[in-house]
Amino acid sequence: MTQSLYVNIHPEILDWVMQKAQMGNASNSVLDMIAKWISGEKSPTFKQIEDVSKKTSIPFGYFFLEKPPVEECKIVEFRTIDSISLRNPSRNLIDTVDQMVNIQEWMTEYNKDNGLSEYSFVGIIKISDSVSFTADKIRQELELPLEWFDKYRISEEAYKYLRNSIANLGILVMMNGVVGNNTRRKLSVEEFRAFTLVNPYAPLIFINSRDTINGKIFSLLHELMHIWIGADNFYNDMYGASHLVSKEEQFCNAVAAEILVPDSIFSEEWAKQSGDTEYIITKLTKRFVCSRIVLLRKALENCMINQDEFERLLSLFQGQFMLSQSQKQNKVSGGGDFYRALAAKWDKKVIQALYASAQSGRTLYKDVYRMTNTTGKTFHKLVEMASSI
Repeated sequence: MTQSLYVNIHPEILDWVMQKAQMGNASNSVLDMIAKWISGEKSPTFKQIEDVSKKTSIPFGYFFLEKPPVEECKIVEFRTIDSISLRNPSRNLIDTVDQMVNIQEWMTEYNKDNGLSEYSFVGIIKISDSVSFTADKIRQELELPLEWFDKYRISEEAYKYLRNSIANLGILVMMNGVVGNNTRRKLSVEEFRAFTLVNPYAPLIFINSRDTINGKIFSLLHELMHIWIGADNFYNDMYGASHLVSKEEQFCNAVAAEILVPDSIFSEEWAKQSGDTEYIITKLTKRFVCSRIVLLRKALENCMINQDEFERLLSLFQGQFMLSQSQKQNKVSGGGDFYRALAAKWDKKVIQALYASAQSGRTLYKDVYRMTNTTGKTFHKLVEMASSI
């Protein structure tokens, strides 16, 4: 009978592994096993460590270090608000950022090789510019009428329209709610809502698709502003929810809100309403494609409510948001069209460029499959989907 070989893991490493496993939504069986290692109730075997490594995506070698590794995730340096959790980013976030960096680097070289010039809109705005001036420039670039939202009574349609308009400028707009195609590795909205990687040849916006639809719309416009400013960004705020934001973030928030809810129209609509603040704000969500928190902040900034009323309703709306997110996280998915869902994650320019490069022999198909986490059949179906949307 073969005897199991037990391994000693440094206590600091075990504590770190537990933290990473919890942040990565590891299963209860994995968490129970790590807890028993920490308590000393059981000692790990090589086979068990290998199993936990695979299920948590923590590199096998990390378990044998003396001290927890310092994992770099450069984009987290640009976090919107200070957060202890973000000083120790999850493996899911690190791997997602790494994948997007690789895609951006590949697209940068592809665009350069094909004679594409730098995009002139990257970095042309200063935060000293006025909010209304900047919002007008963005509307002009995206060909958005002032009351563009009146065409889109359904938020999903508004998001799709904005995403396509931004992508048509040449910006890569990626979206996912898991790491790659691994449905067990869900991205946390509490950790981040979006991020931006600025590059004059291939600026990239990544949206966490586990956010609410109105949250995604706001994040998309907020991150677009960072491209116009020319600064990378890691977005984990909820507009109006924190005072611990930089002037740059305040500016991007204000411009995004002005595009969604122009002050002039907001004032007119507010004057038509009657009832308490909560009722009016809920009523106005039928006119504007945004969250109640965006409208609440607008009401404060336009002196429709005082600070105490703002704080009271902000707490209420945040609590309701967190409850809805909790219910969404626990809801079992009903499936759906796999290929359509896969295509929605990708900017079609990336898929078309990868396919063209592979067809010409400049990029190996095996590298294309690795970058997209697909197989041959899946990738070619993805190309077909990208061409039809």
